[in-house]
Amino acid sequence: MPAGEGCWIVDSRGQIPLGSNDADPKSTEPHAGPERISRTGIGAKVSKRWLAKGFWALLDRGLFATSSFAINILLARWLTPHEYGAFVLVFSVSVFFGVVQSAVLLEPMLVFGPGRYKDRLPEYLGTLVYGQFAYFALVSLALLLASFGLALRGSGTASVIMLASALATPWIQLQELLRRACYAHLGPRLAASGGAWYMVLMLSGAYVLYRSGLLSGASAYAVIGVSNLVVSLWLALHLRPKLPPLRDELVRDAIGRHLGYGRWAVVNQGLNWVPQYFVYLILPVWGGLGAVASFRALMNLVMPMLQFSWALSNLVLPSFVQARDKGRAAHSSRVRSSLILFTLVPALYWVLLGLLHQPLISWIYGGRYTENAGLLWLLGLSPILLGVKMIMGYAVKSFERPDWLLPAYALPAVAAVILETGFVYFGGLAGAAWGLLITQGLAAVVVTIFYKRLPSEAQDPSLEHKAV
Repeated sequence: MPAGEGCWIVDSRGQIPLGSNDADPKSTEPHAGPERISRTGIGAKVSKRWLAKGFWALLDRGLFATSSFAINILLARWLTPHEYGAFVLVFSVSVFFGVVQSAVLLEPMLVFGPGRYKDRLPEYLGTLVYGQFAYFALVSLALLLASFGLALRGSGTASVIMLASALATPWIQLQELLRRACYAHLGPRLAASGGAWYMVLMLSGAYVLYRSGLLSGASAYAVIGVSNLVVSLWLALHLRPKLPPLRDELVRDAIGRHLGYGRWAVVNQGLNWVPQYFVYLILPVWGGLGAVASFRALMNLVMPMLQFSWALSNLVLPSFVQARDKGRAAHSSRVRSSLILFTLVPALYWVLLGLLHQPLISWIYGGRYTENAGLLWLLGLSPILLGVKMIMGYAVKSFERPDWLLPAYALPAVAAVILETGFVYFGGLAGAAWGLLITQGLAAVVVTIFYKRLPSEAQDPSLEHKAV
């Protein structure tokens, strides 16, 4: 839970401990302490704060999701299919490095920041900046080598964009680190304001490049990188991270804890990356970069529903944990009701997307990519399958057994490499759509099976729970 501005802690009875800022320090009543504050009043105050923080958190995610959606739509309209396909290919690779950053730096920060290191948050954030810059060096080196490899293979366009990515990705990841740090320090409102600045800077920069005739995949990455750098500096001015001496005990302790926390998370999230993004790596082998552009153009219209599910997923795990403590029946009921939400809404979106596929594609992309518009009937099912996988995955985590998700994610990842390769080879773009759906469906089924097998064992006190 965020510390700093609006920091508050509620105990298991719904009461705010003595000394909380929520007790009025100016009250002159003889017994105006927490003991005299009604639980109803406390609950109302807590609910308002949850709603406020939830609003800013959803706005933060919504702004960045909208920015990503908008820039992809604009680039698909303004760039040639070959160049946009190269941009998507490079972006898919950079997402993998973002997955590693999330597992080792971002997720542990949200756990340790408001808790273990709450009294030294500026120094702790400075320690993470050390770690981020060390990771910068590794990521940039890897992307530079990839750029060199693409150049040797004769893919000049992709090579130049990969080079631009090597220069921009560090600032993209720094902005992500500082934006997430807002949740552990000042609250999601600051993060949302950063998202607003980023949207304005990035979209206006892309438009200026387009109007001046300078827009390309590489220059688009340059605009993204500069926008992230500016937002990073602005967030840093508010967060004020303090770089501690490298010999500080906090530095060694934080690094050790982050590496210990992230070792399983890296594997799990890396395996999650494969079914979603491997298809972009295999499509150019037989279909060229134009096929990558066509597939991403279709997936752009699926992304709003995926972003909706990812945003709501932040509320699911705490809800499942509370239901688990009330008993197995309550937990099962909560899982079923969540499944209805996470499948019914995407199903309605799928029908709408399918019915309007041809005019929608033609209108959004200015007459481009219409030849494969019918595949939206297939790809539109992706959010439904993802919803099942997400709910069942969180259901397993709520029993404190995230280690069970490793094999549940490993099987679909291996299947994705095999099936998507075969389907793309024999079926091209349509094969890629079928391969993506089958692997996502397999993931949903496997995670559901693990959930069905889990409860009786997870509630056995003789079993030792493992934490990621």
